[in-house]
Amino acid sequence: MKRPYQISAMAILLFAVFIGQQAVRMRYYTYEGPGPGFLPLWLSIILGVLAATMFLQATFGRSEPMPQDFVASRVGYIRLGAIIAAMGCAVALITPLGFRLTVLPFLVFLLMVLGRQKPAVTAAVALAGSFGVYYVFVDWLGVPLPVGMFGI
Repeated sequence: MKRPYQISAMAILLFAVFIGQQAVRMRYYTYEGPGPGFLPLWLSIILGVLAATMFLQATFGRSEPMPQDFVASRVGYIRLGAIIAAMGCAVALITPLGFRLTVLPFLVFLLMVLGRQKPAVTAAVALAGSFGVYYVFVDWLGVPLPVGMFGI
């Protein structure tokens, strides 16, 4: 079971290095306070430390045998492919349709694929995650989010 943890730790470490590389290109601090590079830099540092810790634990720690169900079933891989495709669609549609009209069906789809909750819970979470998050970011925090061609 060491090898999968080591590979995962190295992938996370490479991602942390990439985030750190991009963060140092941004301003760390501005006259108003922390700049756009503040959070990504600290995220990359924390992620790198956690990845290094994971690698060291996997390499020098006690190894556990690989579980029988380590490899997912065919249904699991189909779900994974559907989620990746939905994320690609969301990225492609967020500018033309706007945040709310893209995130609403995306969340409904994700909750239907991943969960076994009641339809009322799915609808409430999707509405809060699309329209509620939009309201909080745009009206309270002043962060612009894509509106789209319909103005919604």
